[in-house]
Amino acid sequence: MNVIVHIDESEKWQTVLSNLKHLVEWYENNDIVGTIELLVNGGAVQQVVKQSDLQLNKLISSSVVISVCKNSLDQRNISSTELQDNIVIVPSGVVELAIKQNEGYGYIKP
Repeated sequence: MNVIVHIDESEKWQTVLSNLKHLVEWYENNDIVGTIELLVNGGAVQQVVKQSDLQLNKLISSSVVISVCKNSLDQRNISSTELQDNIVIVPSGVVELAIKQNEGYGYIKP
């Protein structure tokens, strides 16, 4: 079962992190095979930089793929070198969502 979780508002980070924690636990406890991807775009990209209080390494180590929209980074003058480790840059968040939904991913946006 593949799922993409979408965040585009900074205020939603705590809710999204809580949802991801429960989703990862459910996958592990039920031997679910699949991908969990977190797509970050819009204003939420400001929290994926190294200087952020929000550290995403725990999510990444639990097999969550974190993707960030290049368009959103460019609009905020954030370079790839400023991002936390192991974050994937996708050309367009909207296109990434369309591709994943076409591939059958479930869509979650708190």
